[in-house]
Amino acid sequence: MALSFAWEPSPTNRGPSLAIGHTMGAPASDMDALLNPTVLEGLDDASNNGQHFKAELAYGFPTHNDRLTLTPGLSLALSPDSRSYGLLWSLAPYSQPGHGEPWEIALEGEWEENTTTDTPVDHSLMLNFSILF
Repeated sequence: MALSFAWEPSPTNRGPSLAIGHTMGAPASDMDALLNPTVLEGLDDASNNGQHFKAELAYGFPTHNDRLTLTPGLSLALSPDSRSYGLLWSLAPYSQPGHGEPWEIALEGEWEENTTTDTPVDHSLMLNFSILF
């Protein structure tokens, strides 16, 4: 079972946005697993009963003479055996209502730790570039 909530009061890519999700239960099996083979990391462990919570908060600011939008954000993911924190930054052209962003550059830093074992903390830095054509 999965529950999610997303709030984005402006139809553009500017202003606040909030996304919250909570999943629980075992991953799909049989025919459902064939139709949707992707499984969120950590949900296949029976010891945590498939519990996973994720939240992301961001705010889009105008930049470069109102032609681009700079969006910093924070993310948090919790499960019984791990937790991760993230800082997000993205840059995209100003998106008018009803139009997608033609391109986006995003930088994400993440800090993840396992709460059940004494393993080192994982740090990651990811740079993404996407373009629609």
